[in-house]
Amino acid sequence: MRTVIYLDVLLLVNFVVGAAFLLAAGLLCGACCSPLRLVGGAGAAAVSSLALLAPTAPWPLALTYKGTSAALCVAAAYGWQGARNTARLTAWFVLLNLTLTGALFLPGAACNNLSFYLPVSPGLLLASTAGVCGVVEGVLHVLGRSGPACFGAELSVAGRVVPLSVFCDTGFHVQEPLSGRAVVLVRLDAVSLPPGVRAYLDACLAGVGAEPRPEWGVRFVPCQTVAGHCLLPALPAVLASNGRKQDGIYAAFCDMPPPPGGWTALVSAETAALLGK
Repeated sequence: MRTVIYLDVLLLVNFVVGAAFLLAAGLLCGACCSPLRLVGGAGAAAVSSLALLAPTAPWPLALTYKGTSAALCVAAAYGWQGARNTARLTAWFVLLNLTLTGALFLPGAACNNLSFYLPVSPGLLLASTAGVCGVVEGVLHVLGRSGPACFGAELSVAGRVVPLSVFCDTGFHVQEPLSGRAVVLVRLDAVSLPPGVRAYLDACLAGVGAEPRPEWGVRFVPCQTVAGHCLLPALPAVLASNGRKQDGIYAAFCDMPPPPGGWTALVSAETAALLGK
């Protein structure tokens, strides 16, 4: 009996399934991605499903293709999250796909190059995908999330608008001491600033004396960490996310290395709540 596969349905269903499982993998690993990157990752997942139509390859080649395509989907959606977290994201993405395959494996399913075509309607397949993601959400609700809950935001500072991956830290309570305004802590290496501002901030963090321009509105924010007490240079800024914004805050800059989870900024729980997070 010949199996008829409609290419448009195959691509559309795998696009939705890929997007759902990329989001679920991010929940399990405490990673976040922008909507645009999610579309790119889901698109890569849809295109990778075309291996079902290719000539049958030896299983080592098929296995290599499956792992490589999964890694490319994760990279498109989340970028480089560090070797450990990127490997975890890829492993969860593959396992979630296999979970769906196991949940729906029926007699008559077509398999080629480790890609499965299940003899069910697209509606049932998408409903089952939602069920797998629902189980992930339920487990996380009971056991707690396994990593930092990051969200995307945009920071307007020094005449630039820079994208951020923001981590809400309930233990972060830094404020600008004179005005009492909220502070967002930003990794300097993760943002693009005007050359003059960047040179000044680099000099400050290196302990080299430098004079800021008055129009920059530089303030120094005291910060207490496990490494000791320090003063961080801060600039007036606006933080926005999902149509909400927090005006009148300060962006303090630090020179810490990339942390686990890949976040580029820290905010307090109060600031996150004002942004609807």
